[in-house]
Amino acid sequence: MESLKWTVRNFVWVAGFGTSLIPSGGIPKADAIGTALAKTLGLVGKQLDFLQLHNYLDPEAFVHMVSNSPNTRQLFERVVSILSPGKATLTRPIIEAALESQDFGWATGIEKTVEVEEAARAFGVDTKTAQRLIKHPLYSYPGGHSFFELYVELVDGFHQLGQDHQGKVLCLYTHSSTLRALLIFLDPRPFSEAFSEFGAYKEGQDNVVLLTYEHGQLSGYSTAVGLSEKERAVREAWMTVEQDRRAKVILKPRTIRRIVALVSGGDFAGAGAALKELRVTGNRLGLEVHFVQHGFLGLANNWINLVTEEDTRGMSNHASSPIGSSRFEDFKDEEVQLAAIHHLKPFMEDGALIVLGGDGSMRGARAIYERFGIQVVGIPGSIDDNIAGTTSLGVQSAVSLANQSIESLKATSAAMGSVFFVEVMGAGSGHLALMCAYQARAEGLLVNEHPDPNAYIEEVILGTLKQTLGVRNKSHIIIVAERTPHQHHPEGGVHGLVDYVGGRISQWTHLQTRTGHYPLSVATKATILGHTLRGAFPTPVDKTIAQLFAYEAIRRLIEQPEQVIGCMLAYREPGTIQPIPLHAVAPKPFDWELFARMHGTELV
Repeated sequence: MESLKWTVRNFVWVAGFGTSLIPSGGIPKADAIGTALAKTLGLVGKQLDFLQLHNYLDPEAFVHMVSNSPNTRQLFERVVSILSPGKATLTRPIIEAALESQDFGWATGIEKTVEVEEAARAFGVDTKTAQRLIKHPLYSYPGGHSFFELYVELVDGFHQLGQDHQGKVLCLYTHSSTLRALLIFLDPRPFSEAFSEFGAYKEGQDNVVLLTYEHGQLSGYSTAVGLSEKERAVREAWMTVEQDRRAKVILKPRTIRRIVALVSGGDFAGAGAALKELRVTGNRLGLEVHFVQHGFLGLANNWINLVTEEDTRGMSNHASSPIGSSRFEDFKDEEVQLAAIHHLKPFMEDGALIVLGGDGSMRGARAIYERFGIQVVGIPGSIDDNIAGTTSLGVQSAVSLANQSIESLKATSAAMGSVFFVEVMGAGSGHLALMCAYQARAEGLLVNEHPDPNAYIEEVILGTLKQTLGVRNKSHIIIVAERTPHQHHPEGGVHGLVDYVGGRISQWTHLQTRTGHYPLSVATKATILGHTLRGAFPTPVDKTIAQLFAYEAIRRLIEQPEQVIGCMLAYREPGTIQPIPLHAVAPKPFDWELFARMHGTELV
């Protein structure tokens, strides 16, 4: 928990309006905002508790900040009187320059219609043209600042606030224009697209925004008042699904008597360590522990066995899955599901199922939970490491084994001047390939996520090799994710790539023999690591994470089943496990920042 104090900072943003609160409208609205914020804090704790938001439930610990404008001070007073009625008069806000709104120059206090008319006269254009000019992000009132200037200042100011108030919750009272800048910054789209949507921001929208500040990055995850139709629909859908998830939790605290565990999908290192910990912790706490051979296939065939201490001896160091796994596409059929549930049901009267696997396995776990009410908990395991919000079991071991092979290839490449194309697994996900390439300092990385692999081959791979080939004792390693599509072979990956690049290299005159110049002969070779990475022996890191996953699954099933049933456990930081509802499990975005850093273009 110590690490969280510096990796996680939280904000509560409350937007003000006008220069002062109007008694007839502004004060009731401020009270509504305070009430909505109070409800939202509770809602976050109940509905979004899989995020790192432990201190949102204590508003009395908030640090309150206001701008110099009177309305933000008034807004603060109304909100605090609702959040902490007994301590409202004792709480004092801090005036923070980062919360100031635009300096509108001569336009301050002018009605919008008058403002447009004045601008039209000043520019010698019609009112429609003047209105478009005023809405442009670079437009600046005489003596004032443009919206874009505010945007830049806001981003810098908020990052500084996060750095200066580590581990604290800030409640910030500010203005609609600064809130609009924040919404644009948080939007994943380019500035111009986000500005077009939020440029017409009204004060009645998005008055409360909850943010997190992690690893130097701001991210918003909730809005509370005056949501847009799209946001309201998403939030209501989330709440409905979450209510359904919790309604299906029938296991009560300290009533569980047995667990059933299986490994599904592609195999991975660390499964043995997790399984052994499930058996050890389960037995120590009085539970029967059963394992299923070969995943969901084993459920359909009733391959469910009681596990003893003797069965799990040496299991922690076992490569791959010691109880087998499978990709069982037939499990999608209703008849197969019914057979599996029939075999599983006797164990579920006072028990739970634990599923270890990747994104497909988590979908299977979600299906049997939502359709049949099986009390299930997921543990992520996949060398693809493609589930957002967690580190998956197996990826550390796969990268470690790949690194051994790649370092061996680098040695022979440097000695012989050869070019090695190393194919790793990851047909639908380049996370493993990226990790392998970055730590190996590879000269190229070809992944499925790249928008134009053919251009990458021409510009980056061939461009780099043209500069580095012929340098004495220099290695040349290109990492390729399997089945990455390109025009040189229908199967993609390293297929066809070696011959094509070799043919191009043979045409380069600076590598050809001439009188008095005898260059190293260049050979292009392919090495497919493939399934060797699945069968890697678990590293100490993977074993530690596996044991933590298993222990927390058992402990929480006993003490707080409503928090983990229907969820996947996520490994956030060293020693930190948080549940993610199975309906919220999502693909992990490709790390383009690391990709750019690998190519030396992160500052370009």
